[in-house]
Amino acid sequence: MFGTGGLSTWIQDNIIPVILLVIAAGALWAGKNGNISKIVTMLVCVALGLAILALATTGAGKDLGTWLVSLFRA
Repeated sequence: MFGTGGLSTWIQDNIIPVILLVIAAGALWAGKNGNISKIVTMLVCVALGLAILALATTGAGKDLGTWLVSLFRA
């Protein structure tokens, strides 16, 4: 009856534009106040979060894990 399909679809369709809008607003605000280092840190953290979100919603985590293991196997 309940599932995560709707949430996963909503995340894939809407979360990236919302996060990009938040980043843009934060960059404008930080630039105004002269806190450029904070915005760079925030951008790196958001990019890392988006990468993890993409791995979680697409199921590519298994492929990434297989690739990482293959780096250490002979």
